Amino acid sequence: LPSAMALAIPGHGGGEANKTAGQLIGSPPLPPPSVLDGFPDPERIEQRRKEYLKSLQEQVRQQVHTLTQKHQANLEYLRAKNDQCKRQAHASIDQELVKQEMEVDRRHDEQLLALQQAAMRRKFNISKEAGELTLQYQTRETQEKLQMLNYELHRKYFDAQVGQANFKQVAPSLPEPPPATASPVNGRGNAVQRPGTLFLAVQAAYNLTNKDTGLLGDVSDPYVVVRLGNQEFLTPVINNNLNPVWDADNKFTLTVTAEDTLLELEVKNSNLLRDESLGRTSLDFRSLTPHVWHTQKDLLKDGEKGELEYAVHFKADS
Repeated sequence: LPSAMALAIPGHGGGEANKTAGQLIGSPPLPPPSVLDGFPDPERIEQRRKEYLKSLQEQVRQQVHTLTQKHQANLEYLRAKNDQCKRQAHASIDQELVKQEMEVDRRHDEQLLALQQAAMRRKFNISKEAGELTLQYQTRETQEKLQMLNYELHRKYFDAQVGQANFKQVAPSLPEPPPATASPVNGRGNAVQRPGTLFLAVQAAYNLTNKDTGLLGDVSDPYVVVRLGNQEFLTPVINNNLNPVWDADNKFTLTVTAEDTLLELEVKNSNLLRDESLGRTSLDFRSLTPHVWHTQKDLLKDGEKGELEYAVHFKADS
C-alpha cells in the first residue's frame, strides 16, 4: 500500500494532508464486486442443459407424434377418397356396361325379328312358288295327256285309212343335210353361213340385282346359262355375291351350225325351287372377226345396272 506521505497532494498545507492521510488510514479498502454474482455455475449449467435437452426431446416427440397423426389422417383421407373414386368409376363402368349390353340385346332382338320376318317371307314365297310350279306341272301334264289323246286319235284314224304298213312307209323322216360345197353363195346369190366352233369364256358379272333377303350377307347366288341353238351350258353357282368372278368350269365349246347366228347368255339367281333371272344379253358372233378372241362387257337387259363380261372366239370350218 502507498504510504501516507506518498498520498500527499503537492501544494496543499501539511495539516490538511495529515488529516486526509489519517482518514485514509482509518478506512480499509473495499473488496471489488464479484463478477460471478448472478452467473450460473457449471453444475447448474449442466443441469439446465439436461433439462433443456429433455424438454426439447419431449417437444420433438410430441411434434413427431402430431405430424405422424396428421400424415396418417392424410393417408386415410386419400385412401377413402380413392375408394370413393373407385366406387364411382366402377358404378360408371357398370352403368356403361349395362347400357352397352342393353344396346347389344336391342340390336340382337331387331336382327332376330328381321331374320324371322325374312324367313317367314321366304317361306311364304317358297310355298307360293311351289304352288305355282305344282299348278304349272298339273297344267302341262293335262296338256300332255290331251296331246297324247289327240295323237292316239289321229293315229287310229290314220291307221284306219291307210293301214299300219302304209303308215310306216309314209312316216316323215328328217331331211339329210345338204352336201358341203365349195361355193360360198346360195342360189339367190347371198353368202352362205359356214358352220364352225364357238369358244366361250364367262369371266365376271358386276352390279347384279339382289333377289334374296339381304340380311346378314344373304344376297343373290348367280350363275350363267349359255344357249346356242339346242345347246345349253351352265356355269357354277357363286353364293351370296353381286359381283361374281368365274375362274373354274367357265369355258365352253359350242358347235355352230349354218343356221346359228345368235349366242344367248342369261344370268340367274339360284333358288330352292325356281331360279330367277337377273338379266340377259345376246351376241351376233358372226358379225365379229373370226379366229380372234373378242372380250365383251354387256349391260344386261332387265337387269337394271347389271353387266356381264365374257370372251368369244369363232372358228369357221374351212
